[in-house]
Amino acid sequence: MIEGRHFAAATMIGARKRQEDGWSVQLVAGDGTGEELLLAAVADGMGGLPAGDQASRITIRSFVGSYPLITKPPPERLRPALNHANQAMREAIEADPSLRGMGSTLVATLFFEDRFQWLSVGDSHIFHWRGGALERVNPLHTYGRELDARAGRGEISAMHAALHPERAAITSAVMGLPLEEVAEGQVDLADGDVVVLASDGIETLSDEETAAICGGHRSAGASRIAAAIIRRIEQRATPWQDNATVVVVCPSQRSPANQGGGAAAGVD
Repeated sequence: MIEGRHFAAATMIGARKRQEDGWSVQLVAGDGTGEELLLAAVADGMGGLPAGDQASRITIRSFVGSYPLITKPPPERLRPALNHANQAMREAIEADPSLRGMGSTLVATLFFEDRFQWLSVGDSHIFHWRGGALERVNPLHTYGRELDARAGRGEISAMHAALHPERAAITSAVMGLPLEEVAEGQVDLADGDVVVLASDGIETLSDEETAAICGGHRSAGASRIAAAIIRRIEQRATPWQDNATVVVVCPSQRSPANQGGGAAAGVD
């Protein structure tokens, strides 16, 4: 586990042969006033496709590496950084055609004093915990979401939507192709909030379990929350457990004298 004073990251391989998740937490320059902002990201190389570990590594490195070079206000840099990552994926595939088909999800958050900006592609998660309640911030770009919408319109039955064999298929990802869907937004922060970025390996736990862990360990900080989430997943010993990665941020623990650990990343 890697941790700073107000953030922490923890990972597990699960039942997979290799780790295909990547993550990064960086302090980045703000708007020129000397303020530093926290940029956090998690990427999940898509299972069943070639070189998932390379895909997540390319996505994280390109996204985080390009962010400081973008000459726009901080909240407007996330989408161009995503485009850089997508272009890097395309260039890697063109250089090595055997990698064709590789892809990765990406969730990213940029923390200001009183809010965070977020961006999402694929089926990784951003959760916001406050006062005992856990909210999923980002929509999941999966075929299941489309099926549920069709069921809601009466086009198909709810049972058909729930049991469809392709329900978990990802409908948008960083693959070097035009991005089908990108979700973005902003969330206000309050004292005591917790933000969790996670690959889909966290889905072994219910949202209620994740909420209870955030609430039970909030006073102890981000490292306790991250460790407890991964430990709970490991205790399930699910035979088909996917890689699981969590980055936990407790924004209100940050102060000018307590800036959090500089930079850390979970890519080779």
